[in-house]
Amino acid sequence: MRKEVLAAILVGFALGLIITFGIWSANKALVDKGGKETVENQEAKTPKDNISPNENPQVASFPLAISKPEDESIINTDKVTVSGITEPLAHIVIVGEKGEEILETDEKGIFTSEVSLVSGTNEITVTAFSKNGDEVSKTLNIVYSTAEI
Repeated sequence: MRKEVLAAILVGFALGLIITFGIWSANKALVDKGGKETVENQEAKTPKDNISPNENPQVASFPLAISKPEDESIINTDKVTVSGITEPLAHIVIVGEKGEEILETDEKGIFTSEVSLVSGTNEITVTAFSKNGDEVSKTLNIVYSTAEI
């Protein structure tokens, strides 16, 4: 009986090493020795010439900073307060797993709202719309768990 347990442990250890080596070599193949990305990856990340700056969703014309909660945090209550700051008197849309809320920032650009969570992973998207029609979005992933941490 002890021989089978020892053999199972050794086989599991060897399998773990093989999988780890495979992941390590795949990562190494994607990045060259100098830490620079390969030419294919750099070209894929370079914006195309036919996209104007207004059409590029990564170019934000005004800031949006979310102060609470932190991205990828674990929460033990079924509601979380989402707060942040952006342009004064901008419209904010907060979309969560259980619904959405539309609100407006105050004169300083501060907003606060309470969002209901479902058990497990929750994706909360905060989108701000400025007075002149520009928009910027941030997405948070929050985990709601009742397990003791």
